[in-house]
Amino acid sequence: MKAEYDRPTRNVMLTVSYDGTPFQGWQRQANAVTVQGLLEEALATVCGHGVKLFGSGRTDAGVHAKAQVANFHTDSNRDLDTIVRGSNALLPLTVAVLSAREMGPEFNARFSATGKTYAYDFLTTAVRDPLLVNRAWFVGPRLDWDRVQKSLPYLLGTKDFKAFKSSGGTVKSTVKTISAVDLSEIAPNITRLTITGSGFLRHMVRAIAGTLWLIGRGKLGPMDLAKIIDSEDRSQAGPAAPPQGLCLERVHYG
Repeated sequence: MKAEYDRPTRNVMLTVSYDGTPFQGWQRQANAVTVQGLLEEALATVCGHGVKLFGSGRTDAGVHAKAQVANFHTDSNRDLDTIVRGSNALLPLTVAVLSAREMGPEFNARFSATGKTYAYDFLTTAVRDPLLVNRAWFVGPRLDWDRVQKSLPYLLGTKDFKAFKSSGGTVKSTVKTISAVDLSEIAPNITRLTITGSGFLRHMVRAIAGTLWLIGRGKLGPMDLAKIIDSEDRSQAGPAAPPQGLCLERVHYG
């Protein structure tokens, strides 16, 4: 029988859902409550050793995730069901480990990802809804969604999206591929922008949402979206929409 320290290392992938309202984002920070920090503490207790999580990417303070993906390495013999149930017993109700799966040693939640899908929700009621204040951006009922719809094709394809990148952070390239974009009413008075791409720059989806908001208000025309992209100038695009409307829907692999 192998000694404890001879046990092979396992690579475990987690799918995690969270309401980002009470957190200072995904990434662990000193003196701040984050999703990664809470998960690492729970997993350390369950597995019996310190754990470092590798997330598919960061989400900002207030941003939600339906299916964030992360992986960690462990030599614990805890089965996957115990890891899920044990972690959830230690986490606040705003975070849940949905599933755990053993992966090959080469899998990395960030570098193995081939794309992501985000959703941004706009609340179009005449009066703000206190029950949705942390879930959608209250924009009122007067946006012209037909104008917004006409602008969406300009986002598709492989382009330099530098105009939608906030300052800060380091990236090798601002060129990304948007493969799908959709605008639909998912519930009465809630309009959702869904966008899938190979990757996203810092605040990129929020900047796109803020620019579409200006188009819907008549401050910009649909074709102006193409001009903004071509300009590669952040000052030409709209403001970053509030974080509470944004949700990471899915991380794509393979």
